[in-house]
Formats: sequence, structure tokens, C-alpha cells
Amino acid sequence: MFRLVVFLAVLIFGVTTASGVLAQMSSSNYQINADVLSGGGNLSSSTNYSTDDTIGEGAVGVGSSTNYVLKDGFWQMVNTYLHFSIDSNLVNFGALTPGTPVTGQNTLSVTTDAWNGYTITIVKNNRLRHTDASTEIADHAGTIAVPLAWSTPSNIGLGVTLTSGTGADTKWASGTKYAAIPTAVASTIHTKTGYKSPADTTVTGYKLDVPSTQKSGFYTADVTYTIIPSL
Repeated sequence: MFRLVVFLAVLIFGVTTASGVLAQMSSSNYQINADVLSGGGNLSSSTNYSTDDTIGEGAVGVGSSTNYVLKDGFWQMVNTYLHFSIDSNLVNFGALTPGTPVTGQNTLSVTTDAWNGYTITIVKNNRLRHTDASTEIADHAGTIAVPLAWSTPSNIGLGVTLTSGTGADTKWASGTKYAAIPTAVASTIHTKTGYKSPADTTVTGYKLDVPSTQKSGFYTADVTYTIIPSL
């Protein structure tokens, strides 16, 4: 019996300024995603509260029509929301016959107003590990950087692929090439560029096979996806 326990996490990075014109500026070494020329503003705080503000912006707020939404003002650019969900936090592969791969998948749904899109990273705590705490199932031979086609029986272990997603990298070959899930250090499995509304959906697939010499028993691993908006 084999199963993956899947988690979602989120990282949000903000940009603040001490004190109207908005534009993205960059050089060879730096990039300013949002700035403002206003009448004033700063970080204010008390014992229980803190606030960042600007004074004197000419136009602020949210305007909309049937097909468009326009957010005016510096803070519309800086304050980012992100909502994410996963269809299931458990991928149960069930009983496995060596030489006959089994598959599973997860659907990740992301809604954000981050103007540069978002990134999804993936990591696992350990290889699929037996309840004896020492026996493990090998990882697939492919890597996140260079996924490989699944070829039975030469490819064994656990692999992940990107089945579908907005702007999915062609290296995944529409979900037919697989990679080992990184252990301990997360890697980027998908990057969505540009703004998209409403929810954006990404589907990851898993494939698992073992050699005939694999010890029977119950194996588990924890997989974590982290969603990072790109500001």
C-alpha cells in the first residue's frame, strides 16, 4: 500500500515605500515593481496597530465594466491577495504489482491579482518510506530541470509531471515526462506569467512502479506545494 500526503503553503512578498505616478522601472541589477509620487506618507504605528499610507494620490479605487477591472493607485499594486485550494490532500496508490505502474493526480486552483502571475514549488520530506522507518522506494530518474519519459520496466520509483497548466513548460510533454520530487529543498514545477482571472488551474500527475525485490508493506511520504505570487 502506498500513499502521498499533500500540503499547500503560501508565501507573499510585499513592496512598501515611504512616500501620482506609477510605473515599473528596472536596470541590469534592480527592479522596482511599483512606486508613487505623492504628497506624503509613511509607516505609522502605535502599541496595537501599524499602517502604511500615502497622501495626495490623484485617483484611487477600483473601476470595472463587464469585461475589465481597473485598480487605480499605488496600494492597489502593492496589496496582493491570493487564494489557493487543492482537490485532495491524500493520493492513495493502493496495492501495487511490480512492473505495472499506478498513477494519481492533484488539481491546484489559484486565484490572485499579482500582476506577474505566480510560481508553484514542490518538495517532499523523504522518499516513500516503509513503516519500518528505513526501507524506501527510489525516485524516478528524471529531474525537475530535465524530466524523462516513463519507460517500463527501465523506469521505476515515484515520479511527478505537469499534466496541464496555463503556459505549462513544454519540457513536461503534456504530462508524459516525469521527474523525481525534490527532497528537503523545493524546486519550481510551474510558473504562470501575467495576470489571470478568475481561478487558474494546474494539474500535477504522479506515477509509481517498484522492482520485484521491493519489500512489501505500507509506504508514505509528505509532499508540499508552495504558491508564491510574483509582484
